[in-house]
Formats: sequence, structure tokens, C-alpha cells
Amino acid sequence: MENKQALTLVSLEFLNLDEIEKYLSHNFSISINSKKSLSTKCLDFEINCLNEKKEEAIRKYFNSKKIDICIQDLNFRDKKLFISDMDATIIGNETLDDLVKIAGINANIDESTKLSMEGKIDIKTTLDVRVNYLKNKPKELINEVIKKIKFNPGSDILIKTLNKKNYLTALITGGFAPISTYVSERLGFKNVVSNEFEFANNKFTGKYVPIVATKNAKLNYLKEICTKKTINQKKVVAIGDGANDLGMLNYSGLGIGYNAHQIVKDNIKNQIFYTDLRSVLFFLGINEIEFVK
Repeated sequence: MENKQALTLVSLEFLNLDEIEKYLSHNFSISINSKKSLSTKCLDFEINCLNEKKEEAIRKYFNSKKIDICIQDLNFRDKKLFISDMDATIIGNETLDDLVKIAGINANIDESTKLSMEGKIDIKTTLDVRVNYLKNKPKELINEVIKKIKFNPGSDILIKTLNKKNYLTALITGGFAPISTYVSERLGFKNVVSNEFEFANNKFTGKYVPIVATKNAKLNYLKEICTKKTINQKKVVAIGDGANDLGMLNYSGLGIGYNAHQIVKDNIKNQIFYTDLRSVLFFLGINEIEFVK
């Protein structure tokens, strides 16, 4: 296999292909083998492999310009499986927190969620506490949460396009059905895995079925689906924002942080900070004209 990488840049503004190529060549002495525009705001280069120091300098430069950058092994760029977190990734909400707030519980749940997403509190502990707050509250509060869901920009195009390209698309979340079911069906994910509330007499019992409730639950599911579908881990692209996503992001051929917490920023090189979820498609080398709207 050739020792090549793909370098992709995505911006909110127009990117000039010749100018960027010249800058990369002159300032970083990069050997560029081919170049193309995937849209007016996305450039894609095939380059010889960078050493760690040079890669770090390039990432730092483009981050300073508010341009999202992805550098990956060109040999394994084509993927088969897309696996995604839900809360604060595919949607803008933290749905369990929303549910607790709608139930009228006065507790500092935002802070505990933040700490668990940064890996500073065990995720199951925070889930146990928040679900217990819902005890004896009416089940129909879930409908209020669903009404308030805001899909993150590009989510619809991302899943439609990947499905058309025959990717297996999987939504995996520490959130709960039937909220996750709604999100999955609305966007067209082929698989969904989430925790499940327990109800009695149309009220929350304060208990739940902990399907995705441990640090490595998402990683374990990813390994399971790769084995079941005989998919090489290098053929996986994963995206998420929190500590419980880290395992699957590191395991995947391409792991992407999305508006991520610090622990993910520190451990995952390829990040989406400035643009939207359509950038995943650009990172995969897909031209904007192929996007399904």
C-alpha cells in the first residue's frame, strides 16, 4: 500500500484551491500528488504522509483560521459503517436533561452531565440519578421533549447521503427510547441502540434498562456489529462529543469529534469545530454534487 494521506479542509467561506496549494507547498513543504474542490468551501488533497510535527503545525494553522481539517490514511478512506452519538451530536439537545427540566425538577443536572461527558463522573451514576428524578412523573412528558428536539445542521443530508451510498448507519446513545427511536426514524438511520425507560401505569418508575450505560458500551456495540457484519474497523467512521464516545472514536478508522468536550479534543485529532455535519461527507471525499437533500 502507498504511504499516502488525504488532507481535507472545510470552511464557512470560499476556499481558493490554487492559493491553499501554494501555501501548503511553500510553508510546510508538502508533496501534493493531486488536488480537487469538493465544493466552493471544501478542498481535498492527496499528499505524501506527514510526520507528526508537521501535521500538528498544519492543524494548528488551519484551526487558527477557523477551518476544519481532516488528515487520514488514504488507503482506508472508503468506509462501510457510520456510527453516531445522538445528544449534542446529531441533535442539539441533551434529551434526558430536557426531560428532567420539563418534569419540574430543580437540580443542577447540566453540570453533572457536563462532568460525565468530560469523563469526570461515571456515566451510569449520572443516568441513575437523573432517571430516578422522573419517578412517578407522567410518561407523556416524553412528547414534550420530542417537540423541542433541534436537529443539528447537516444531519438530514448526512444520513440521506450515506444511506444512498449503502453505508450501514447506526445511532447509538446513552439517551433513551422512544426519543432515540424518533430521532432515528426522522433521519433514516438503519440501526438504533439506546437505553430504555421502565414504566408502570403510564408513569416513570425511576428505573431503566441500562443498554448503553457504561463507559465502553458504545465501543462494545461497535465491535459486535463489526464482527456480525464482517466490517473491518478501518472501514468505520464514528462521530461524537463526550467521554463515552471516546472508545468507539479511537477504534474506528476515522473518529471525528463534533463540538466536543475537552477529553475528546485532547484524544481525537479530526474535529468539526466551525462547520456542520455535512463536513463528515467531505472528510469521506464525497463531492457536494452527490449530497442528497
